[in-house]
Amino acid sequence: MPNVAYRAIRERRRFVHAPEVKRVLGEALDSEVKPALLQRFEAVVANWQHAPVFQARKFVTENAIRVNVFPTGENKRIYQYVTGGTRPHPIAARHAKTLAFVWGGPGSYTPKTAPGGHWGGPGTASGSMHYPLVVQHPGNKPRNFEAVIKREYQPEFRRVMENAFRRAIRGL
Repeated sequence: MPNVAYRAIRERRRFVHAPEVKRVLGEALDSEVKPALLQRFEAVVANWQHAPVFQARKFVTENAIRVNVFPTGENKRIYQYVTGGTRPHPIAARHAKTLAFVWGGPGSYTPKTAPGGHWGGPGTASGSMHYPLVVQHPGNKPRNFEAVIKREYQPEFRRVMENAFRRAIRGL
């Protein structure tokens, strides 16, 4: 999950322990950073049929300011499989007599997401219905959504934290 960190500037290190500075930074994380990051993660799964729910947790320590965003709910494992990738593995029917899916051979399926953090596609399958008992899934490459969101949001995070730090120092 994304860990976006802002490290205190050397001259300002003496202010990091002040309760007022931590309070102002925490308010900025709650009011600006967490909603923005949650919105970005929810955009990734906006067109998923089994989308997870995301939560964010803030951490303000002496050396870093961090927000962790993580999936929750019954669909969090699906998100983890997509963003982290999977190895090749067998899939067998468990709650039905057979599996059922559309398949027209290699190249007949287009996923909604792609490696490198691309998302929002339609996700299509073409071909005829197949009903096997077991299939060997080839696995999927990791999508790394967190790395993409972190890279895109880093400048905004830095701006918000620097402004909050300035507000806190003015208030001391």
